[in-house]
Amino acid sequence: TSHAAMRQSRRITHRALRASRGAGPARRDFHFASSAYVSCFGGLPIADGAKLRADTIAYLDRFDPQSWYNDPVTTLVNGERLEAGQLTTSVDAFGRENGKVRNGTTEEVDAVIRHAQTFDTKRDWRTEIRAVEAALLGEHAAALIGNQALDFSKQDGVTEIEESVQANLVEQRLNDQLLAAEEAGQVVICRSPALVACVSNFTNFLDLCRKTLRNIELGVPAVVLSRGNTTQHMYRWVQLLQTEMKKQGVDPGLVTYASCSLAEQQRIMAALPDSNVYITCSREVAARVKQVHPSTIASTGGPNTLCAPAMTPEITEAIKLSAMIENSGQCTALRHAVVGGGASENDLEHMFSAVPTIASPADALRTGSFAGVFTGERAAPFSLAEGYRSPAGAAGMVGYRVGSDVPPDGIEEHWRQTYVDLTAVEDFGSDQQVDRLAAWLVRNQPISTAMNTTGSDLKYALRLFEKTGQVVYTIGREGAPALTCQARPQEGEIFGEFPVRKELGKYTRFPVVIPSPTPAYNSHYSLDYLERKAAEKSPIVGAHALLELLGNQAARGYCIEVLEYIKDACGVRRGDGSATGGPNRTILFGLQRPPLNDQVTALRCNAHTTIDELAPSLLPFMVTNAWMAVEVSVDPRNTTLIEQLDHRVPHVVTSDFNPDSPKYFNVVGPEQLRANVGDLTRFPLVGQFVSLYFPMGHIKSTTPDDHQFVEVFSASSKWLRVLH
Repeated sequence: TSHAAMRQSRRITHRALRASRGAGPARRDFHFASSAYVSCFGGLPIADGAKLRADTIAYLDRFDPQSWYNDPVTTLVNGERLEAGQLTTSVDAFGRENGKVRNGTTEEVDAVIRHAQTFDTKRDWRTEIRAVEAALLGEHAAALIGNQALDFSKQDGVTEIEESVQANLVEQRLNDQLLAAEEAGQVVICRSPALVACVSNFTNFLDLCRKTLRNIELGVPAVVLSRGNTTQHMYRWVQLLQTEMKKQGVDPGLVTYASCSLAEQQRIMAALPDSNVYITCSREVAARVKQVHPSTIASTGGPNTLCAPAMTPEITEAIKLSAMIENSGQCTALRHAVVGGGASENDLEHMFSAVPTIASPADALRTGSFAGVFTGERAAPFSLAEGYRSPAGAAGMVGYRVGSDVPPDGIEEHWRQTYVDLTAVEDFGSDQQVDRLAAWLVRNQPISTAMNTTGSDLKYALRLFEKTGQVVYTIGREGAPALTCQARPQEGEIFGEFPVRKELGKYTRFPVVIPSPTPAYNSHYSLDYLERKAAEKSPIVGAHALLELLGNQAARGYCIEVLEYIKDACGVRRGDGSATGGPNRTILFGLQRPPLNDQVTALRCNAHTTIDELAPSLLPFMVTNAWMAVEVSVDPRNTTLIEQLDHRVPHVVTSDFNPDSPKYFNVVGPEQLRANVGDLTRFPLVGQFVSLYFPMGHIKSTTPDDHQFVEVFSASSKWLRVLH
């Protein structure tokens, strides 16, 4: 199946090349929700989950723990082991010693830096790397799953591989389109090394496949950075990767493993300012990394929320499973539940009166568990936070708190510890209750919101969808409740971990959506291409008045590129999970307007901001149904810009500006306006650029072929649409 998939991916590449070199406007390949993006879904292989499970159990049964002591984690440069550093112990996710690690010396880190700064290779390694990938996710899959289970205590690594095999193919096709655009002279892929800061729970998909394989197959080297804990399993996939690379004749310099202290990792970052750091982590960690390395691409968490009109038995189970998934170690694990119908503390006591427990990851695989709490020698540390209670049936394993209003902003996620904040409301579904919850969701930005309904009443769910900006929404029906931990990006259930929009720049250079071509996050347009583009007419009539003011030809060409993308990508797209072996939900995805809550995005211009710097950010609002959700705030000393905007742009304000005003959903200052367009010299790709301003993602119903859901939510004014 993998070889057939590779051939299909190649055919898509050749079609993309022909289209990009043909006459007429370039297709908006590989950008979120574009026509070409949508074409990359479908025709996906289905992995043999039963075999993966059986093989992994066998791997765990024969695993020798001493092997991680005998073969310590160490720095790997150009295929060579650097072993001058001192040995210390490594620890797993719960702080237990599980092997040896050798942190690199200053001289060894110098060698990493020299190699990263000077290494050069060919641009296209797709044939070889996809053969490597087939081996990793085929004959080595049990080792990948098993090592992750041992180090992170992951209960269900099988599903990750099953979904990765499919999502990887979609992203291979997107990469094909990206490379075709580079070969056509449209874009430049930056080949400064990708710095991969690994996550534990989804390292096989996010780190190995998305951040490493997708980069190196387009000639972008990867430097994988060690971790303070759970570093064993990701080092082992690097070893397997390098073994398979050698078999395929791949340049070993494409992948480096830097086993070193945090201070030395920061030195590597400082030496590679053009490199992206790719990291999936908490917001606190992302903020620290972004402060050290501005070119950080971070996916961050958030207080995932489930809503339901009443605490029925199936909602009780949905909250329990969502909260406890992977011992509360999955990014979409529930943190907050909002339930009506007289929900109370007694419901939580009953819910956790019988907590599923497991003794080891191997036991979880044998029993099919994915939401248990480890006990005995594998037990996770638990400390009860102030203000929380532990249920009688799960003392030392679960914490909960009940209130009549939403929790305080910024509640701690308590990674790998099960915590639930229950908001028990009497007026569930009323406009006032939904508005209070929506405002909290905007201020706290969870990844996922699950909205359970009764009968055929979708009113509250529609209102909540329209007034918020999550990436993942799920509509639950009676008999098929929605959980927070449901997303299959390969089917159009687009996934992403966005920070609070107003604070986005504090954490990441761009928000990340999955699927997408990872090298696109460090690519830009060719200035020659944009200057040629400037001669074309605007694809949207409403942009003419502003475009005629631009003096920078590259900026004008970029604006036309943005407008072509907007025109192509706007509207509702349908996902399809009917032939992937999954649950077959009803899926809608696409670009969305900012929350319909009377807040606006402020584009703040100082005394020196030019129309060339402002126009790319302003135009996507002006030509769409989001035009009322933007305000241009101009320093009164900038008379040139004020005159240019006069009678052309509504909502121009020259009075005092307060960026902390609650009326702002997003505030983009003058420095950020310029940075967002690469200082007018390195214009980012339009998919990444538009994601800085507009929500994007999916909403799904748990019911297959849910025609009412499609009718109601497709008609929502939340979807971004071009004005005619």
